[in-house]
Amino acid sequence: MQHMAERLLGRFDSLFLLICKLAMVGMMLATSIDAIGRYLFNAPLQGGYEMTSLYFMVVLCFLGIAPTYAAGGHIRLDILRGPLSRLPYRLSERINIVLAGAVFAAITWYSGAEALHKIEARTTSFGAIAFPLYLSFVWVPLGSGAMTLRLMVEFIWPQSHTATEDPL
Repeated sequence: MQHMAERLLGRFDSLFLLICKLAMVGMMLATSIDAIGRYLFNAPLQGGYEMTSLYFMVVLCFLGIAPTYAAGGHIRLDILRGPLSRLPYRLSERINIVLAGAVFAAITWYSGAEALHKIEARTTSFGAIAFPLYLSFVWVPLGSGAMTLRLMVEFIWPQSHTATEDPL
């Protein structure tokens, strides 16, 4: 059961990382085209800033959370790791997982409700280009939901997330 859950979450992680990579490329292209157009042709890319801030950054931030956590890439405080590791059943890690899981579940719930509201209203931005803002709200519950699922699996089958390199 653990391997099936890990495999399924791994597929979501791979998909989310691919979307993050595409968002990064899109962000680089939008910024480069805007800069070239602005300084060489005096014609900046219309909506480049909005695309970057409303779509690309949201995708990068939220869809990258769960894969980064799975890879052990988040910053961790190890000050009390030694004494707390002696507690049975990885109790301190599980308490942290429950607290983080509650936060991410709440973010998923409320941002999902907000995304549904924005989709129903077909919310758009003001300006020269009316961007469909409701598409931007989808990424927060997707990323937070994936992190919630990742934490649920981690609670049931705890794994050690130790750094691969010693910083000192």
